[in-house]
Amino acid sequence: MVHRFVERLRAFLTADRGEGDSVWEAIPRWQYDGRHVESGGLTRGEQEAALADVERQAEQRETGR
Repeated sequence: MVHRFVERLRAFLTADRGEGDSVWEAIPRWQYDGRHVESGGLTRGEQEAALADVERQAEQRETGR
C-alpha cells in the first residue's frame, strides 16, 4: 500500500505539466544546498531525501527486513 502511494507521489512530482521539463532535472543534486539554495534547492533536496526514505521503508516492509 505504501509502495503504491510512493509510486503515485513520484509520478506526480515528475509529471510533465505541459511546461517542458523541470529545471531541477538540469541541476545536480549536490548543488541543491549550495548554489541553488535560495531558489528552492534546499527544499527540493529535503523532498527528494524524504521520498527516498519513504521508498526505502516501503521496500523494507514489503521484503520483511
